[in-house]
Amino acid sequence: MANTNRFVGLHRGPIDHKSSSVINQVANGAIDMGSVIAVTTTINSAEILPRVEQISSQGSGLVYGIAVSGDADGIYGDGSASTDDSTRATTGALQGIVVVTQGRCPARVSGDGVGVVVIGSPLTQSATAGVLELAGTGDVILAFALNDVGAGDIDMIAVDVQRAGIL
Repeated sequence: MANTNRFVGLHRGPIDHKSSSVINQVANGAIDMGSVIAVTTTINSAEILPRVEQISSQGSGLVYGIAVSGDADGIYGDGSASTDDSTRATTGALQGIVVVTQGRCPARVSGDGVGVVVIGSPLTQSATAGVLELAGTGDVILAFALNDVGAGDIDMIAVDVQRAGIL
């Protein structure tokens, strides 16, 4: 059974600004709040910064951070993919997005994959776009879980983004 939103008082941004690295980027499409994002491989030569997007490249070294706000200014949902724009950071390309590259923030995490997520578990990008899962051998670690996730669930939980390298 999925958790309820534990962050109802936190509508956007990291959990603690004093311990976070937060940067501004340009979205390449719609991005859910709390989603894992990566720099796109398609670069527009007319733009100064590369765009970012949700990816579904499992264990990828392309992961960059967690979306915590954006032009759509949505709220953190229950971890499931958005069915409307209320839980999206951006709704389309060329919108601004705020990304946590280090520090604590809510993120979409799956209890499926190579095992159940418990507090302290290393997390990597899953095969589901924008969702973290338990890292396996050879996966690139983006964050560590600060809450548990039940088997088969996708939840919005607190994570500590550290980009710790390969497990």
